[in-house]
Amino acid sequence: MRNIATLFMVIGLAGLLVAGGLNLYAACFAANRDAAPLFSTLWWTRWFPLYLSGLSLLGIGLVWRVSGRRLRES
Repeated sequence: MRNIATLFMVIGLAGLLVAGGLNLYAACFAANRDAAPLFSTLWWTRWFPLYLSGLSLLGIGLVWRVSGRRLRES
């Protein structure tokens, strides 16, 4: 259970890093007036699924890790 929890946490953190990097990339190109928009202007349609999946995997991993420790202690 601990290995699966760690895997979920790593995948969740990687997803959050990818979403943050894409968000930063889009913001840098949006500052340039001559650049064509690469993504939609609606931020929630492009970033919400990435942030939500990353946070949910991170949360599931943390819950499994904490519950696994409590089961072993009792």
